[in-house]
Amino acid sequence: MFALAALNLLGAVAFGSLYATAAQHLLTQAAFLAGLVVVFVAITSLWVHVERSRGPGRDPLSRAGRIAVGLVLAVIAVPGIVLMPLFWLDTQLPPEAGLRPLLAPVMAIVLISLVLVVVVNLVGSIIVAGCALAARGPRPPR
Repeated sequence: MFALAALNLLGAVAFGSLYATAAQHLLTQAAFLAGLVVVFVAITSLWVHVERSRGPGRDPLSRAGRIAVGLVLAVIAVPGIVLMPLFWLDTQLPPEAGLRPLLAPVMAIVLISLVLVVVVNLVGSIIVAGCALAARGPRPPR
């Protein structure tokens, strides 16, 4: 559960970094899309590997619980780690510091990265479920 949560945090950081880099116009659109695909495939592959290594004989309900708790931990932690200090800093600095215009883009990047992490979890769950069904083999005819 904590391994999945850590991997979800890693995914949020990777997706957020990619979007922030693209927002600064440091990447071309093609490089951004290629990076998005590479990061998505890499995080999904790691996610599937971690989930499958936790015991192939687990029942689906315990797997779903582990996945849900790992995702909820990440969804709570990412905004807490990123946005809470940023809002606190905004209250401490004078308006001339120019932090206020950055709040909306940062919130958008956090939201986008969390949505992509949810998609990684959905795709990973589908892959794990498909592999589990394929491992069962064909059923004998009745």
